[in-house]
Amino acid sequence: MSGEPGVIQLCVVRIGAESYAIDLKRVEEILPVPVVTPLPRAPRFLEGVVHLRGEVLPVVDARKRLEVTSTATQSLKPSGKPRRTERLVVCRIGARKVGVLVDAVTQVQRVQRSSLRPAPLANRPGTAPHVLGVTGDGAHLTLLLDVKALLTEDP
Repeated sequence: MSGEPGVIQLCVVRIGAESYAIDLKRVEEILPVPVVTPLPRAPRFLEGVVHLRGEVLPVVDARKRLEVTSTATQSLKPSGKPRRTERLVVCRIGARKVGVLVDAVTQVQRVQRSSLRPAPLANRPGTAPHVLGVTGDGAHLTLLLDVKALLTEDP
């Protein structure tokens, strides 16, 4: 916890070529991507479910949900085995948990609540906005994701 009034902590992730942030209070853990079991007839963005410590969690592919191309990279570990940057960010939404699949987790950032700006009106009519706000300077903006909206199926 930041402990400072007016300061919030954000988990900054990369989805496609952009930086997005999730309020760190929502983030339970960050994991390498486990085996995901597909769900038949699920929305395209719902990758499936994972079994995590006795719980079954839905997995939302943020790239598919936001309609962006993956930029996950693969490098070699010192052992010579591949290492992927993709991560599963486990988030709490009320009493439920959901896994959000992202290209990479880049940092935890502390920002003044006053530096958050309202979300731009960039969503299509009839769809839930996936961005709550924006932070950063003109050269590098970070979009604050609405994790709850990622789960809502568009009409």
